[in-house]
Order: sequence, then structure tokens, then C-alpha cells
Amino acid sequence: MTNEITIRPAGPDDAETISQQRTAMFEDIWGPMDPEVVEAMEAIFIPWVRRGLVDGSYRGWLACNGDGSAVAGGGLVLTEWMPNPQDLGAHRAYIANIYTAPAYRRLGLARRIVQEIVDWCQGQAIPKVSLHASPFGRPLYASLGFEPTNEMQLTLGSDNR
Repeated sequence: MTNEITIRPAGPDDAETISQQRTAMFEDIWGPMDPEVVEAMEAIFIPWVRRGLVDGSYRGWLACNGDGSAVAGGGLVLTEWMPNPQDLGAHRAYIANIYTAPAYRRLGLARRIVQEIVDWCQGQAIPKVSLHASPFGRPLYASLGFEPTNEMQLTLGSDNR
């Protein structure tokens, strides 16, 4: 089945597909979400990701089956960032939205997509790439050499919309 799967770069016309995969990823992690929350999130995310795919601040990759349907995907958020002694790069690269449809899991598609992203970053001389791993993805990322870091987070306010 993996011989039929091809990985291609995502374009602006793929924004809705990326959003659907992202929603499915969150539901795999947290369970079913309130439809109003999903609608609000997608209303903000779809234009954001479409704009990023146009201006290069978001790069996406989709794994497509023989009929062209996207069955897995992943993305990379690129932001300007301040250099520091451990990372002299001027950009921060953040892997996001790694998702594989249930019928296509355990075929190595997420690994192929993450490797495509890492290869792209290396080709751009980006020195580091980071991500937040769900419990499901942690073994995959560890096998690719990703290591935990000391990053911390503070959530401000009760409503982050």
C-alpha cells in the first residue's frame, strides 16, 4: 500500500484539508470536541494556514493515495527568531499538524513526512527544529533523534480566543 502513496508539497488550495487533518489530530489526542469550538478554530486557522502557504511562513506536506486523496500530512511553521549561543539561526522551525488517517496508520507515513520536513530544513541550513509530541508520536520522534527540551509555558487568561 505504501508504494501507492506519494508525498507532495501542500499549496493554498489544501488549506481545508490541512485543517480537517488538524482537527482529527486534536480529536485523536483529546477526544471529540465541541462543534462550535471546531468551527471557531477552523474559521481562524484556514485563512491563517492559506496565507502561510502563500508567504512561506507555513510549509505543508501531504501523503496522497492512488486516487489523490490526502491520507496523512504535516507542516512546518517558520518564524523569525533571535539567535542565541546554542542556535545562531535567524529562524525557528516548528513541526506541527502531523496526522495519519486511521486506515493508513502503521505504514510509516508519519515517519516519511517528518523526514521530508527535516530534510527540507537541512537543505535550508536551519540548525534546529522542534515540536510538541503527543504520547502517540513520542516514540516516532525519539527514533528520529528528537530530544526533550526545557521549554516551559504559561497560559494567560481563561479564554485564549
